Amino acid sequence: MRQVRKRLFITSKTSAGKRVKIIRWAVENEYNTLVLPLNDKFFRGGSGKYIKLIKHYAFLIEAGGDDLSVLLPRGLFLFNKELFRMEEGKRKRSNHFCPTNPKTIAIIAKRARKLFSRAMQKMTLDRIFHLLPDEGQQDTWCQCPACRAFRPSEQYLIAVNTAADALAKLDSQAILSYIDFDTEPEAAKISPRANTVILS
Repeated sequence: MRQVRKRLFITSKTSAGKRVKIIRWAVENEYNTLVLPLNDKFFRGGSGKYIKLIKHYAFLIEAGGDDLSVLLPRGLFLFNKELFRMEEGKRKRSNHFCPTNPKTIAIIAKRARKLFSRAMQKMTLDRIFHLLPDEGQQDTWCQCPACRAFRPSEQYLIAVNTAADALAKLDSQAILSYIDFDTEPEAAKISPRANTVILS
């Protein structure tokens, strides 16, 4: 019988000092699972007090969270603006990207493979990943002519499916969770992959 996971998400914006307090709070409140950002130093073999605490209390480890944009490095913006979202006719570096651009999708797939592969080495079986829109930014999606054919929830699912395909090649049993913020599911044009679940 699989252990029920009581999850606590830690964001990339949370300082190392705050993480120590959060992890101690999680122990006191009987959380058994920590969800760490895909680019967290825990997965890169880093050290620190919060990492020692995670190991000491033997938390189950999952990866991901509200860092969807980590799949498209922001440093590409200067010479590759077309990869990023359009707002009122101008490309924007912040939040999300242009999911209908094939080059964007290729980069997301490659980056997802790299981050998932690295995280897998430190994760708990069964491996569960989470890919959520940027924190508080569910509506900052692309408005370019091609993307206007898709609602924000569909643009998000294009990115989720791209990452899910990359994950399936690395671990056929791994799961990728996402949030469903679609207010018109009956009109959805995009179907989620078989290795995805809606985050409850």
